[in-house]
Amino acid sequence: MMGIPAVARLLPAALVAWTLACSPPAGPPASLSLATSREGADTRVTLVAAPHLKVNARLAPALELADGTVLRFDAARLTADSAYFAEPATALLSGRRDAVHGTLRASVCRDDEQVCRSVTLEL
Repeated sequence: MMGIPAVARLLPAALVAWTLACSPPAGPPASLSLATSREGADTRVTLVAAPHLKVNARLAPALELADGTVLRFDAARLTADSAYFAEPATALLSGRRDAVHGTLRASVCRDDEQVCRSVTLEL
């Protein structure tokens, strides 16, 4: 049987382990990015999600540009319940650009989770 001093030495390690086990996952699910392509005189911006992520279509992703313009992403195909994009969501940005800078806001779910998380990325 352990004495009080031995238990007291184990307590800090047990407390740290318990805290880590009860903590939410560190940060949002990663792996959202933007791809750009030319479409005539404009730029098509495509939201690319990692294979393990679903992008919430009920809360459409938005990209706020430095000048205050807000681009809303959309896709032609949604899942059967209309909750997620079934293909990458896109938006059309006027003018040609190789890179896009701004704040991307989206709601994503991992395939193995029922609750989506808000993601904010500075691009």
